[in-house]
Amino acid sequence: MLPEALRGWESYREWLEADPEFQGRIVFARLLPRKPPERVAPQGPFAGVLAALGLLPFRHQQEALDLVAAGRNLVMAYSTAAGKSLVFQIPVLKAALEGETSLLLFPTKALAHDQLRRLKAMAAALGAQGVYPYDGDTPGSTRKRAREEGKVLLSNPDMLHFGLLPHHGEWAPFLARLRYIVLDELHAYRGVFGTHVALVLFRLLRLARHYGANPQVIAASATIGNAKEHAENLTGLPFAELKEEVARSERELLVLLPKPLDRKGERRRSPLLEAAYLARALAEGGLRALVFANARKSAELIARYAAHPGVRPYRAGYTARERRKLEEALKEGAVRVLVSTSALELGVDIGELDAVVLVGYPGSVSAFWQRAGRAGRGERRALVVYIPREDPLDEYFLHRPELLLQSPPEMAVADPKNPVLCPLHLHAAAWEMPLVREEVLCREALGELKEKEGRLYTPKRRPHRAISLRGLGATFTLRGPEGEVLGYLDERQAYWEAHPGAIYLHGGESYLVRNVDPMRREVWLLPALEDYYTEPRAETDLEVLSGEPVGQGVWVGKVVIRERVVGYVKKRFFTGSVLEEVPLELPEVSFPTEALWFHPPEAVPPHQIPGGIHALEHAMIGLLPLFVLAERQDIGGISYPFYPRPLPSGAGPTVFIYDGYPGGVGYARAAAQRFPEWVRATLELLKRCPCEEGCPRCVLSPKCGNGNQYLDKRAALHLAGALAWRQAQNLSGVPGKTLN
Repeated sequence: MLPEALRGWESYREWLEADPEFQGRIVFARLLPRKPPERVAPQGPFAGVLAALGLLPFRHQQEALDLVAAGRNLVMAYSTAAGKSLVFQIPVLKAALEGETSLLLFPTKALAHDQLRRLKAMAAALGAQGVYPYDGDTPGSTRKRAREEGKVLLSNPDMLHFGLLPHHGEWAPFLARLRYIVLDELHAYRGVFGTHVALVLFRLLRLARHYGANPQVIAASATIGNAKEHAENLTGLPFAELKEEVARSERELLVLLPKPLDRKGERRRSPLLEAAYLARALAEGGLRALVFANARKSAELIARYAAHPGVRPYRAGYTARERRKLEEALKEGAVRVLVSTSALELGVDIGELDAVVLVGYPGSVSAFWQRAGRAGRGERRALVVYIPREDPLDEYFLHRPELLLQSPPEMAVADPKNPVLCPLHLHAAAWEMPLVREEVLCREALGELKEKEGRLYTPKRRPHRAISLRGLGATFTLRGPEGEVLGYLDERQAYWEAHPGAIYLHGGESYLVRNVDPMRREVWLLPALEDYYTEPRAETDLEVLSGEPVGQGVWVGKVVIRERVVGYVKKRFFTGSVLEEVPLELPEVSFPTEALWFHPPEAVPPHQIPGGIHALEHAMIGLLPLFVLAERQDIGGISYPFYPRPLPSGAGPTVFIYDGYPGGVGYARAAAQRFPEWVRATLELLKRCPCEEGCPRCVLSPKCGNGNQYLDKRAALHLAGALAWRQAQNLSGVPGKTLN
């Protein structure tokens, strides 16, 4: 059944193709059937709470509650709208009625406040009290009541790190009665952020045990490939896992190809314009929808291009009050379409939606279906439209749209033994309460901690302040024209994005970097009127410290990355034409990390090797998020026609792909395990892309330090073919010994 606004049409596809703007450009269509869940009578120790609330659980919810009742740590890898929240709401409310406490952690404040409204209403119906928020927006008086009276605390990892754990003595009564820890949206805790969260949870659990509690963990995740393993990696505890796919309504999945601008179809209209036309059509059709863009600026531009009062942008840069107003306007119908970044990907309640539009592949199958699942939560048929961008991942799925339905979900990666981040948290843990040697997760911290009478202490004062959970430390402050703080960048980002002369984009506005003060670690910005943007030029070198073979000709090891921004180019908006190249003298930035590397077969003449391996490196990095739950910007690469130092794998042309964060977070090692599939996907991408010399859909990279110079797509195609053949023949590559 279609929405009332489309009465008379047989399908969303028919309705869209009746519009000349979209006619003939829907290249893939599938109707996804309903998979309605089955309700059952409540049973077990939670039956009384369910009955008091007048709720009949779904069968999969009852199975989950049975595991919780049995005392098991539980991770639910359920599809969207499967009712994960009920499985933790009921136990924490029952615990509150019995005088025990629960700590619910959410990756965003918006999600926590959305859950707060629901839990307060449910608690009031049960006659329970003590449900409180505890985050950066919570007033001091409410924080005091939460500490003294709180039974159910809704917070985030950042506030746990900065507000609760350093002052755990004040929270001793709460921690001593801690019955449940809830980790909602578990899949969001990956990469650097996930590594930080794992270490924060280690500190939380040791303090809870110190006060006599042994909390049970309930985790809820979107569908990822390793939910049980990931939950155990984050907490160090054993878990039971439940999976369930639920679809309450039918959904039409359509792939809309941007309008070709030439006969061959090599040039296409901007996906942002396509999304704007579609957003306007949805608003004029009376439908309620979300349009997901992968960048803040893209969200602003789509809404501007749509030029319709019912289409508004929504993103994390807005104040909490502005975001709540937009959410309510969408619920009430005053706004028909919100154009959002990932800020609305998680389960904030914005009511029933008719459609979701994805402008570009969001980086993972898990994220694709998480976004798509925001529509179709009622009885009406819903619409999901995917508009591919000019990007290797989008090009890959454009030619294989059925893989959106068939591909297994990716694995989430976090590394609590990260040699850079782990010592920082162990200092914080020792400041909270002295450590014993058995609690030291990484040996790198032992040389920094001080031992006395069998206990380890930190010499640092306030070590918590040196840790930023959402990155690697906010070391440079961005200041606007009046000295106001606009944001923060770590040292590496500052030299890449905010060097002298750079055009810095913030909040959809352009700023010119007026001055960089390395001593005070400040970057001063002025409003920019220039009609160009800037791209840095950089030199990167990689030194291998150790390595071991992990597959057929693939090696993984510890490396040191040395980067230096040596200049930048000014490029005209829209056309991208180069106006000027400007040299720079900036300090070198170096950091240890982890990399994989391989030696491509001798499949092209020597003079084609530099351009071929460079293009191959770009294409492989572009496709890596197909196999590992990583953001593309989290990965770096460098290729050498001849690596200048001894390697345990031997000599010859070498391609390195590395984690772009100090210490590494496990991306390279996880990618090495999927190397044969990764190579085959790269070969298929290079074969199918219609360009001859290389384009953004295959080998051009927005992150390339030398501006995508010296790329040879044809040579890359030959190298990928030979590499795929070698993998298929189960060859071991060049022999070598482990370097220690």
